[in-house]
Amino acid sequence: MKKKILIIGFGNMGYSHFKSFEKKDFIIHLLEKKNNEKIKIIKKDKFFKKKYFILENIPKKKNYFLTICATQSKERFKIINKFLSYNKTNYLLMEKFCFLKLKEFEQYYKKFNINTKTFINSWGYILAKKTNLKKKLSNFKLTCHVKEGNFLANITHIFHFFSYLNNKVQIKKFSKFDFEIIKNEKRKRYDELKTKLNIKDENKNLLSIQTKKKMNNLITFDIKQTKPKINFKVLIKNDNTIWYYKTRKIVNNIKFPYSSKTTFIFLKNCTKGNFSYMPSFKNDYNISKIILKNLNVKIP
Repeated sequence: MKKKILIIGFGNMGYSHFKSFEKKDFIIHLLEKKNNEKIKIIKKDKFFKKKYFILENIPKKKNYFLTICATQSKERFKIINKFLSYNKTNYLLMEKFCFLKLKEFEQYYKKFNINTKTFINSWGYILAKKTNLKKKLSNFKLTCHVKEGNFLANITHIFHFFSYLNNKVQIKKFSKFDFEIIKNEKRKRYDELKTKLNIKDENKNLLSIQTKKKMNNLITFDIKQTKPKINFKVLIKNDNTIWYYKTRKIVNNIKFPYSSKTTFIFLKNCTKGNFSYMPSFKNDYNISKIILKNLNVKIP
């Protein structure tokens, strides 16, 4: 019997996840009330009503192999709470910000996290793994520059990048946070920040994030350590290619890890018992605590 996948929310992100499976042997249910452009594309597909099925309401008494929730953050907890109260899924993958209220994180953790293997879609986590530096780092500084207008959409990914390289100590608070709310040109309903923030954990490792108006790249990660000496950079270019530099020499370059490629890889790893391809819900919960406690703005 073919395994079933449910994608909740079929906008740009939901469609990107779908692309990861469209040529694979799965039955795919799409939960989306709006007859948007992505749904219209699916309805024209030759596999429509053979492999792909559109749902308008949350199903009941169903068993899914994988469920992906790509809705807006503000409505996600209500949807997931209702879905898991009536259905089962082997694996659940959610977009960030997973939820916008700490009490929703707490409720999910107590109610569902034990029985549902839950993960967060994070390219920052994937890029950090590809540095192959985790075992070599002990007392490092990570400096991150973000092109102005892209901070709030990427802060979780930046924290996941840092957290993967240094997961021994949980971050407690921002040691410095200066910001100015500016217009969000991409998402008019939400805020954007011009900002500079620093974070120290208990081991004195430092994370510094700063937005810049003029940059040659979208985001840069600069990792520096004295003993053993490490000078490593990861650049996300404007064309979304990723370049890895060690002491100014290129050591790797890859394409951006879009969900249209990585979601199937994530599921393939899970079926082999490898649950480290994406960050766990618990990992994201710890990161989101520090972010949500310090940010009182409209987050996308």
